[in-house]
Amino acid sequence: MTDKKDTISPDSHTGNASSAAPGQFRSPALAWISLALMLLAWAALQWIDGYVAMGVAVAAVVAGIAGMPGRSRGVRNIAITAVIASLVLLVVLAAFLIVIKIGLQA
Repeated sequence: MTDKKDTISPDSHTGNASSAAPGQFRSPALAWISLALMLLAWAALQWIDGYVAMGVAVAAVVAGIAGMPGRSRGVRNIAITAVIASLVLLVVLAAFLIVIKIGLQA
């Protein structure tokens, strides 16, 4: 019987990109897009319409969630910030619309 030893590939200590985990160095475009959409949603709330702002905020949340996995820490923090700010906008608008709808029905 032969002893099985754990073998380490020679590239594991050199830090080659080929030995890196897949998805570790992906493009940060979705995180930046979610940040831009979040800012656009808040601007749309001020200058256009609340329903438009809600739609853009939902798009920002989706882009931010898609932009989180496999990114560097800074890019992931940007995506998380954009998602949280967009969700705050959605919650505030939804609460406002619900109160207005209930208030107008009474």
